[in-house]
Amino acid sequence: MKKLLFYILITLFSSPLLAFNSSSFLISQIAFKNHDYPTSLDYFNSNQGNFSTNELLDKLIAAVITEDLLIAYEIANELTIKDKSNQEAYIVKLVYLFSNKKFKEINKLHKELEGNNELIDFIFFNNNQLKDKSTISNSLIDIVTSSFSSTDQRTLNYNFLLFYTSLSKIIDKNNHKATLIKGELFQSVDQFSLARDIFELIQPSSPYYLDAQRSLAINYSFNTNYKEALEKIKTILKNNNNNYFIKKILADFYRFKKKYDLAIPIYNEMIKENREDLWNIFYMRGICYERLNDWEKAENDFLTSLDIKPDSPNVLNYLAYGWVEREMRLDQSLQMLKAAYNANPESYYIIDSLAWAYFKKNDLDEAARLMEKVIDLAPGEAISLDHLGDIYYAMNRKREAIHLWQQALELAEPEDEIDESVRSKLNKFNNAG
Repeated sequence: MKKLLFYILITLFSSPLLAFNSSSFLISQIAFKNHDYPTSLDYFNSNQGNFSTNELLDKLIAAVITEDLLIAYEIANELTIKDKSNQEAYIVKLVYLFSNKKFKEINKLHKELEGNNELIDFIFFNNNQLKDKSTISNSLIDIVTSSFSSTDQRTLNYNFLLFYTSLSKIIDKNNHKATLIKGELFQSVDQFSLARDIFELIQPSSPYYLDAQRSLAINYSFNTNYKEALEKIKTILKNNNNNYFIKKILADFYRFKKKYDLAIPIYNEMIKENREDLWNIFYMRGICYERLNDWEKAENDFLTSLDIKPDSPNVLNYLAYGWVEREMRLDQSLQMLKAAYNANPESYYIIDSLAWAYFKKNDLDEAARLMEKVIDLAPGEAISLDHLGDIYYAMNRKREAIHLWQQALELAEPEDEIDESVRSKLNKFNNAG
């Protein structure tokens, strides 16, 4: 089982979707890139050309994700004529035959494939006996859920994930787990409207209803104007008995929208409930206090969070950076940031903080080395460009510093809050010249 799932993940999810050979399919490529499967399928259907196997596979995936099984079956038949080894096409054919109770044809097709397709055996058969509807549907979902724990999230191929999830949903409409996952996958690729429609399909009688409600609240928090989102989230919270996790979504929504004074009372309520994520609630409330310039309360919350969970790299980073900015406890901050970096060496936020700590301790060479690494990881990060400019200026690399400050000013977002300080440094340098 583990060997098979590993094979599936390597062959399906780690590799990019095969590209079209012809530039005439640019529209469909763009639709696929944007995960707009109805548009992609419509474009395919409006063209009667001789599609390549790669183009047919894209068309097949689009048909399955839009849950048009009949069209998918017709495409699968065409695809298997051109490519007799295409497992996605055979899987679609088997799902179609099973859905239409054509069991003799399933057995015939299985015999033709016997010994040549381990994936099909895993999905549809157990000791050569055809599985039931629920078990087949769950096998398809097993392929999808295994990818999240076994594959780097940045390399996931959402086209294939949605393909298998949709097949699971098609073959068993009562598989609410598949429905929920399909909504979450659409949410992951910023298809918020499609995701919302799917979450709303899950009824209160389903064991996945509360999960769907939470995902729906997250959906509104990221994809709706402030007033409408707030109304929707509050309604979901009320309809779900002031659920703790939906309450957290509301508090986080306020925090994202910089309504820190509104977020804090909700975090206060959650702290009283003393749940297992208490360390994180103290951390979130601490961020709110810090953004409101109440460092004493923020510091207390970060320290309390670390008392509960001493190894959280984000909390270590936030507290230590706060001390470094205030030129407090520099030695302790440096050790904390080293621990945070060891726990999460790919976080450019943490590397930035570590570099800044070395800068404050006047270890300019190490500060520059680390901050240059940040720029490589996140070349458009305005705060890091500003920091590297400060480091270079201290190293007497003034022309490079000026260039970096100018870049930082061009790329800075309002929430970065660095415009005034960067302009001040540029003006000071220009006046001195």
